Amino acid sequence: MSFFRLGELAGIIGGHLFGDPDFVVRGVQEPQRAEEEDLIFLFDARALPEVLSSRAKAVVAGRGCREYLPEKYVIEVDHPRIAFAQILARFSSPFRPPSGVHPLAFVHPRARLGVGVSVGAFSVIEEDASIGDRTCIFPQVYIGKGVQIGADCLIYPQVVVREYCTVGNRVILHSGVVVGADGFGYEWTGERYEKIPHVGTVVIEDDVEIGANTTVDRGTLGCTRIGRGTKIDNLVMVAHNVRIGDHVIIVAQSGIAGSSILEDGVVMGGQAGVTDHCWVGKGARIAARAGVTAKVPPGEMVSGFPAQEHHKELRERALIRRLPKMWQKIEELEERVRKLFKE
Repeated sequence: MSFFRLGELAGIIGGHLFGDPDFVVRGVQEPQRAEEEDLIFLFDARALPEVLSSRAKAVVAGRGCREYLPEKYVIEVDHPRIAFAQILARFSSPFRPPSGVHPLAFVHPRARLGVGVSVGAFSVIEEDASIGDRTCIFPQVYIGKGVQIGADCLIYPQVVVREYCTVGNRVILHSGVVVGADGFGYEWTGERYEKIPHVGTVVIEDDVEIGANTTVDRGTLGCTRIGRGTKIDNLVMVAHNVRIGDHVIIVAQSGIAGSSILEDGVVMGGQAGVTDHCWVGKGARIAARAGVTAKVPPGEMVSGFPAQEHHKELRERALIRRLPKMWQKIEELEERVRKLFKE
């Protein structure tokens, strides 16, 4: 069981400690469930009553919160949520199976496995595939011919990485992810749809995490690319030849159509969509359920369908909500006009 002294934790997160540096912390817990040796967090002033009544002795909170927590040991930090992530990582780590190839797995003789690789039961690694050091391939994973996977990756059960795709270092692919399926491309001949072969690939750069049941299609000729540090939620669709920059956030049930570009730092809300051949500028934000059909300038926030500047969309929605009263007023005015003409 892991434990840390409070002074150590303060050093890890760069916080200012008010209290006993030798106090032992044995875990992280919610305030209402915490025991005395658990560490709790104050993220919001509304949670102050819960924190004050908690049995936990130690709290991480924002700057200036010490005066509101007189009976607690307090570590003050600039960003409590970042501190939460850093400390929780010290107390917990994802399950990693032991290294080695399970006897029920198939690894092609010409595949290359690095040092400390784990391959689970019923997984298949095809010819000329390469798996980097310490990467974990969980059970029931398919790694296609010529695939390159970097070091320290976690590839969870039922993931498929199709032929000749590239996955960087420290990438996490959750269950059900499909990388490198054919893009959705067809041409009507007048009698039937002719399938367009997709002979490109997918490149996923370092430190990317992709959520369960998300799909990333291969390029038609070139590659579909996901930049380093990007985080993609569950049930997201990334189409052929899409280019996603570094440190992009894409929330669940969103879709990006073919050949669109999302530059660095874009944030895309849940159930949002980007049509084909669109460009979303650096640092732009797409609100939940928005539909992007045209260029989005860098740093702009858009919402609605078709997506437009967020404040304009809010003004239009406010007017729409007033329509019933406006309509009633128009009917009243019409009635008054009719009575005037009758007189």
